[in-house]
Amino acid sequence: MQTKKIYCFILCFCAFSIAYADEQTSTNYIEGNFPPSTKQNESIQRKVKLSLDDAILLAVRTNPNVQNSQLAHVLQKFDLWIQQWQFLPHYSFGASANYGRSIVGGQPSTTNQNFNVQPNASLLTPIGTNISINSTNSQSDHYNPSLSAQIQQPLMRGFGRAIVEANLNNARDSEYISRLSIEGVLRTTVTGVINSYLDVVNAESTLTIDKEALARAEKSVEQTKLFIQAGHKAGNELITVQANVATAKSQLENDKNNVKQTRYALLAAIGVDPNSNLDFSNLNIENLINKYHSPTLQETKNLILENDIQYQTDKITLNGMTTRNVMIAEDNTRWQLNLNANVTTGSGSGGGQNAGVNSLLNGSNEGQSIGLTLSIPIDDQFSKQSVLSAKIALKESRLALMQEKWNKETGAINGWNSVISAERTLRFAISAEKLQIQTYNLSYQKYLHGLIDSLELQTAQVQLIQAQQASLSARIAYLKSLVNLDFLMGHTLRTWDVKVRFA
Repeated sequence: MQTKKIYCFILCFCAFSIAYADEQTSTNYIEGNFPPSTKQNESIQRKVKLSLDDAILLAVRTNPNVQNSQLAHVLQKFDLWIQQWQFLPHYSFGASANYGRSIVGGQPSTTNQNFNVQPNASLLTPIGTNISINSTNSQSDHYNPSLSAQIQQPLMRGFGRAIVEANLNNARDSEYISRLSIEGVLRTTVTGVINSYLDVVNAESTLTIDKEALARAEKSVEQTKLFIQAGHKAGNELITVQANVATAKSQLENDKNNVKQTRYALLAAIGVDPNSNLDFSNLNIENLINKYHSPTLQETKNLILENDIQYQTDKITLNGMTTRNVMIAEDNTRWQLNLNANVTTGSGSGGGQNAGVNSLLNGSNEGQSIGLTLSIPIDDQFSKQSVLSAKIALKESRLALMQEKWNKETGAINGWNSVISAERTLRFAISAEKLQIQTYNLSYQKYLHGLIDSLELQTAQVQLIQAQQASLSARIAYLKSLVNLDFLMGHTLRTWDVKVRFA
């Protein structure tokens, strides 16, 4: 009987506990106090974490500068098609219908009706020949069609494939330059994302360093209090270590703000909404450094001249449009001699053999003509000025290209030397950091044994922070120098396996 009472008591207690728990849960939901898994972690669950590769691929697709370059390329492709279209057959069609009626003295006098259909075809050949065929098909009282063909061929000015297709070749160069522009924008975008990502890594690592510094400072405060209580230190030494803690906390707040700013800068470099719920993965700096290779100085100079977008663009423009402008300006100073030929059949009036389709073939109404037209410019100073301007522009472009070549080679030398210098700086910074860690540990042991005061410990703490930040800065600077050299050599897209797609 006693056992049954105990069991009943346990069951009642369990039932009461469950009911109370259900009541509390209902109250929490009614008051909006949701469990962390449903409300507090909702934003965390939706947050997307991006690696550096993910950020680069996202920037390639969403960055507005990349999209603008693609749109500009679409327009340039259409401009090229327009120039190609000029050498294709062109057709046009016109039609008219007229009806007239007159009344004289209250009586209908005349009634006129006329229908006319005018098809047309023309063709421009690459040597400047302009061929056009026209037909009129007039129907009033009789059907009187006509057919005519005209041929015009420049024999001096405007003759030759190079002159006639100058605008087409300019459009081809412009289309190719727009392709280079897309690649250049992609290189710049990817490099900007990498540098911004490294800034985030630098800011977060600096925050970690200063958190560790704050922990050491707080540990020194606790140890100093123990020394003071034991009578081994003077009370005023507590002020020094507490000031160190305050300084560390202040620096920590600045670091947190810097982390936020660099994250927003990275979102801007990617080209996404700053309100996007994105987070970024940790970056292994050593693995990223190993991703890049350092070529020789001569290889660097050769690669920069081969792959630099602006240098290639200027070179294409010099050998293309600028040179053609001189050719066109000189062509405009020539005499103009054109051959004109016309053939007409039909266009009769009335009925009989002058009407119907047969009137085009029966030879009743025909006409042929051929002639030459000569125009000789005399003392045309404007054409001479155009030739002089085009030649000077050509020489200036050559000089500018030569100067640009020197500047690119100088940039290659500076970029290559920056990598070498940054690598050496990194080695020294790493060595200094290791030694400074040992120095701080020794100083702390001395402080524990009363050999140095808190001011000397604070000095060792500051030197350690400076050494850690110098080592971090050296790593980031070395990596950025590799990224910059890779950008100068035109290898950015290949390094990150980004394919250029043209719209």
